[in-house]
Amino acid sequence: MKNNEALEQFLTHMQTINRHMRSKVFDQQPDALTRVQWLLLRHLHRNGTRTIGQLAVHLDVRPSTMSQMIDRLEKSRLVYRECSQPDARVKNVGLTDEGKDLIRRTEALWMEALNDSFNLFTEREQADLIGYMERLTRGLNKHTRN
Repeated sequence: MKNNEALEQFLTHMQTINRHMRSKVFDQQPDALTRVQWLLLRHLHRNGTRTIGQLAVHLDVRPSTMSQMIDRLEKSRLVYRECSQPDARVKNVGLTDEGKDLIRRTEALWMEALNDSFNLFTEREQADLIGYMERLTRGLNKHTRN
């Protein structure tokens, strides 16, 4: 199989997995989150409070766009803003308890959605798949930083 064909098949499978997970979780909620909103919430969950500027840089959007996104998430009570201690002009953004709960529930639903299919693999195949994904991720991260 040629490299382009393999990449095309890989992308098709990744898109199918992504669509499956998204439909099992986000499409079931009345106020569905966008992909970027989810990435923002997940980043806050993993890294703690951040400034609007830091979040904008992380998600590669303008600070004004990030402020609007934060406004919507704040109205949904998923995030909060607070003044920075050293500089009151700077606003920090953090997850509320509802935001943290949403992350936990969503990740649990994802685990549930993938569990049966993932268990079709042997333990060795699961370990191999995880190893391949880790190596691919490292390669992508290396190219992103350059």
